[in-house]
Amino acid sequence: MSFWEKMKNMIMSGDDDDYEPIVDESSDSDNVDIGEERRNREVKISTTAKFQMVLFRPKDLSELQAIGTELNQQKVVLLNLELVSKDVGQRILDYLQGNAQANQATFKKTAQDTFVFMPKNVEFSGIDLMSELEAGGYNFN
Repeated sequence: MSFWEKMKNMIMSGDDDDYEPIVDESSDSDNVDIGEERRNREVKISTTAKFQMVLFRPKDLSELQAIGTELNQQKVVLLNLELVSKDVGQRILDYLQGNAQANQATFKKTAQDTFVFMPKNVEFSGIDLMSELEAGGYNFN
């Protein structure tokens, strides 16, 4: 055999005849291939998302700009409209719903005159409180 044929055979030898699985003798399981176990291992990565939440209880329309700025900064906004009249509250909601839509945020009514606006990276899960209370016979209108 020439030198090049020997090199080719060494490199191209795809035989698995000399494969010996690595066996962990310290474990109780019979003949566990550690290499195979390492290839099949799941890697779990846990991340924690941080977000900021701000609470607003506006008294009039002059506070809309500050609320809108917080929504634009991707913060969770908890809005309590108990201190404003129904007409002013509706104007505030109209403005903030438009702002939320422009920012791809979502909003939910959580209680009477209380709403939460969440940026697109925050999910809200749990019982829909208003639906549960209205199903129980309470009416908030």
